[in-house]
Amino acid sequence: MEECRKGNPSDSLIYSSVRRGGRKPGAVSPDALTGAFAESREISGIKFGPDPPTLHEIRSLASRLYELENGEDFAQRFLDHKNLSMTKKYLDLRGQEYVMV
Repeated sequence: MEECRKGNPSDSLIYSSVRRGGRKPGAVSPDALTGAFAESREISGIKFGPDPPTLHEIRSLASRLYELENGEDFAQRFLDHKNLSMTKKYLDLRGQEYVMV
């Protein structure tokens, strides 16, 4: 996690020094991340079917994997949540466990 913060003057883990419209450098907006993820998913050429994974689904999966390996505190820092209650929502499988193949 600390490696990600090297050279990053922002409190946010995901930071951009280049912004559209002359805005000051800083945190990347959630809408920008979601749009860029969807665009990248399409460019990849991978066929996902009618219901492709969203950025939040991938983020939730990553948080659960990090939580298993590094604990709940690490997952909360990874997700950049101020409240543990929000992190617990991401870590909740909601009956949709995955199977490693």
